[in-house]
Amino acid sequence: MRIDLLVEGYVDATVASRLLAHCDHETGTTYGKQGWNYIAQKINAFDKSLGASGLLTLVDFMDTGAACPGALVQEWLPRPAAAHIFRLVVREIESWILADRRGVADFLGISIVKIPSNPEMIADPKQAMINLARGARSKALREAMVPRSGQAASEGPLYSTELARFIIDHWDPEVAQENSPSLARCIVRLNQLHNV
Repeated sequence: MRIDLLVEGYVDATVASRLLAHCDHETGTTYGKQGWNYIAQKINAFDKSLGASGLLTLVDFMDTGAACPGALVQEWLPRPAAAHIFRLVVREIESWILADRRGVADFLGISIVKIPSNPEMIADPKQAMINLARGARSKALREAMVPRSGQAASEGPLYSTELARFIIDHWDPEVAQENSPSLARCIVRLNQLHNV
């Protein structure tokens, strides 16, 4: 099935496309990439305009500031179209990426014991990823992903590019879902779309 994407940013789009390929779907058009506020404002319009394609919407739960995922889904989109999968990533997209512990460890050239076994419990998964990158074996990877000292940037200059490269070439959703219940639920729903 062809499935369009409504996502917060570039890394989210890369994860979503990788998930679609993993579940034997085709990636359609990518919308959004303007943060969670854009999605909050537009999600109903996208839902109502679904045509032959499905739609996968991903929002980092921690970005919304909401107290309960279920309540947020009810507030934003209480009755989604059958071919619209609206998933809250617990806590943010880096949680799903870190859930492939072996993949991340090999990518960064660090011990797997340094990768948290329950990434959905990390308070700030993106910061955790950056902190792990500080110990990367490759100097080029450290310089790409870690913010330079004395600069206000929260991430390195090529953080998203390097993370996307990992997702495309190495990230294994099948393994990752074992350490991320919210990712596992997303994969189940994507597989169910084959019957819609």
